[in-house]
Amino acid sequence: MPGGSRLEVLGSRQLPAACSLWPAAILLISVWLTGCAAWPRQWGAQPCCIEAKPVVRRQPIGWHLVDVTVVSQLKQALHLIRIGRKLAGVPVRSLNLADGRVADSAFFTNRDPAGLSPEQVRWGPTRPEDRAVAPFVITRSKVEGKTPGFFVTDSRGSRYLFKLDPIGAPELLSGAEVVTSKLLYVLGYHVPSYEVGLLAPEMLRLDPGATISAAGHRARPFTEAELAALLAGRARDGLLRVAASKILEGEILGPARFKRFRDCAEIRALQLAYAWVNNIDAKDHNSLLVWNGRRTEGYLIDFGTSLGADAGAGGPKTPCAGWANTVDLKEAALEVSTLGLHRSGCDSADKPQSASVGLFSSRVDPSRWKPYAPNLAFEELNADDARWMAGRLARLSRAQIDAAVSAGQYSDPADAAYLVEMLEQRRQAIVQRYLDQGDR
Repeated sequence: MPGGSRLEVLGSRQLPAACSLWPAAILLISVWLTGCAAWPRQWGAQPCCIEAKPVVRRQPIGWHLVDVTVVSQLKQALHLIRIGRKLAGVPVRSLNLADGRVADSAFFTNRDPAGLSPEQVRWGPTRPEDRAVAPFVITRSKVEGKTPGFFVTDSRGSRYLFKLDPIGAPELLSGAEVVTSKLLYVLGYHVPSYEVGLLAPEMLRLDPGATISAAGHRARPFTEAELAALLAGRARDGLLRVAASKILEGEILGPARFKRFRDCAEIRALQLAYAWVNNIDAKDHNSLLVWNGRRTEGYLIDFGTSLGADAGAGGPKTPCAGWANTVDLKEAALEVSTLGLHRSGCDSADKPQSASVGLFSSRVDPSRWKPYAPNLAFEELNADDARWMAGRLARLSRAQIDAAVSAGQYSDPADAAYLVEMLEQRRQAIVQRYLDQGDR
């Protein structure tokens, strides 16, 4: 059993057969009752906190998707105790959920959502000194992902990643990134500073050593012509809009492996937070482990596939986003076994609200929500984890949601109002699904 207890042979003395069965039986019963949850000892004694600086081995994105979609699913089928406990209605408990409370962890700070003012929600983790100050020097292009962008250094020497919106949807991805970062911050998760930046194109200049590259290709000089082509058609009223995320301080180790955190309540329950904002890109690579000199902190990053946006498609979401994995073996098996009678729940009648908002409706079934690729931690979500997250969502106010949406700086007030209403309706649906009236 990976991560669980091991039996070691300490000697060759033989015991009577009947007696030798008792220790094994006791062990199996105790494992059944307590579950297989375990925390890597080399990371520290406190569950879900990383006191060491782990070695992070980054999986290529392609292999990661094969792993979580096929390989790990087959391995999961061999975890007979976990499967048996789920079938028996006693799933493996989270390591760090006690009396309805989760303590501070690598990814989470136990702040009270109701204790944050709308102004605190608006800025989230962004401090005054985190806001980028022109002019900006471009040092290299963004390599991973389909959203165009580049890394810059501002006038004070601070480093940022600037990401660009699709030409035909000038607020879609930047708004989704910024708004979602604020909402996740309110719920207690560690996120970088994300802000909308409005700048004149002449505020950008290329560093003489700036490079551009595509994944798998050698870096080459980033030319003025390539920059001009990248920015062409994106300015509105003489201003370029970007999602500006400040580069995290500390030693960036690489992405977390979510399956290593599958027994941490805040990572299991992240499924409900992502269902709320419909952030379908929940793969390992949208997280970062950062060593700050004392401990390792985990951050959630890259929210361009939340709300109505789909960074992978470079535009609005499709109606099935959040209802099925891109390659969904379970849904395919259900459709075959029911002769096509089973449906995933997506509604082809759903249409984008606008170019800036994309497709984001009030329709959500938190128990059926899925990211585009399986997240192995989400699959361990149980009723206690879900109730804990629903309780945090229940402590949010409409004024706080409105403050988070205001950070998206949507030019049309109707777009902002629509997002607030959809987020409020989705929040209520999740709270009603998992909380009794007496729990609110």
